[in-house]
Amino acid sequence: MSRPKTPDAHADSIPGAIRVAARAMIIEHGRLLVMNYRDEKGRWCVTPGGGIHKKETLKVGLAREVAEELGLELEVGDIVYVRELLGSSAKVLHGGISEDTHQLEVFFRCKRLNEPALGATPDHYCTGYEWVLLEELPQRHFFPEGLASRLAADVAAGFKPINNYLGDA
Repeated sequence: MSRPKTPDAHADSIPGAIRVAARAMIIEHGRLLVMNYRDEKGRWCVTPGGGIHKKETLKVGLAREVAEELGLELEVGDIVYVRELLGSSAKVLHGGISEDTHQLEVFFRCKRLNEPALGATPDHYCTGYEWVLLEELPQRHFFPEGLASRLAADVAAGFKPINNYLGDA
């Protein structure tokens, strides 16, 4: 059974190419900063960030995306997770994700240097942002789901990322 066709949220991607995105893991006092979204299929939340432009490093693109979304200046740290998003195996196609979507997401530990404020042009489907307790992520429809169930334990265990990002080297 095929799913109904939805607009591709990643229409700026090269057809057939894997879209690359960077995500900010901003954790303070046991809470993660998340962006909230809603469409006709329900509500969900993700970490701030988005698609990287051609000739833009992951760190530069992440800083640009988070500034656009939340007006935040960031200190971008190390890579802590890498995830693939395949629309063909997604349980729910939220926010314009289609069966053809293939996105590589790179998650960085980040520190904010100022207070967040919703940007003037938030992403389509965005309803705001909030700080969510790490333990509550699984009940909040946080994506990726696999990260929701392990992030609190990773942080509690003294989560120490390895500095393996070389940038434009």
